[in-house]
Amino acid sequence: MPDSLDAERIAEGLLPSLRPQLRKVTVLDETDSTNSELARLKPAERHAHAVLAERQTRGRGRRARHWHSPAGGNVYFSLGWRFPRGDHAFSTLPLVVAIATANALKRTGLEGHGIKWPNDVLVDGKKLAGILVELKSGEGGATAIIGIGINVRMPSGEGEDPKRLIDRPWTDLESHLADEHRPCDRNALAASLLDQLLASLNRFEKSGFDSFRSNWKKWDLLENGETTLELDDRTLTGIARGVSDDGQLVLETGAGEIRTFHAGEVRVFRGIRAF
Repeated sequence: MPDSLDAERIAEGLLPSLRPQLRKVTVLDETDSTNSELARLKPAERHAHAVLAERQTRGRGRRARHWHSPAGGNVYFSLGWRFPRGDHAFSTLPLVVAIATANALKRTGLEGHGIKWPNDVLVDGKKLAGILVELKSGEGGATAIIGIGINVRMPSGEGEDPKRLIDRPWTDLESHLADEHRPCDRNALAASLLDQLLASLNRFEKSGFDSFRSNWKKWDLLENGETTLELDDRTLTGIARGVSDDGQLVLETGAGEIRTFHAGEVRVFRGIRAF
């Protein structure tokens, strides 16, 4: 592949001030999932270790969904990060990771994208990037395994045809970049993603989600728009009113009642405002 992922190039692309915080970059030709790859390592080997793969055979998204992960043009990425203290509001961490991802994509030249709560990055209502954060608690703290999948350049061959294999609206990065930003350098994108994540994780450790709230409002595709949620046994429609301090979606119902929902109990299936 002409722009194969390269661990050395990714590490060299980091901002000099952040480079010492990254312990290791590993690039694989293929794995089941980069999150699983990190989870199989000893706990001491996960922290500040970034794992990328050209292809995943069992990529995963939220709510046990499959993440279609063909070879040759996308970014499948995981970063392990140990938090010495276990008292952070970790339910807000996926939102922080989504903000970092949106910022990194903006640095590639992308415009018009935003975040659908809790952590999908969309363009024109179509999914461009997805995030899966898994937390492993232990003595003396907790380790987050942060997984990010970004559609950069989806293949079109018969064997991997995404139009046939993906049942939800999707798009890829290069479809929305101006000519001067194409082709996208995936190594530069991975380095930019790491820059944003490392800076954000340090900030999250010090000040939690509060310092990200204004950034969240900037990227939030739902706030002040009519939003429909799918619960286990029914649907509920109201006006999205941002997120709570612990990252729950705040919904104002037709009766003026304010309710909150955590990501594990609902699915947003309608309500993307113009951005």
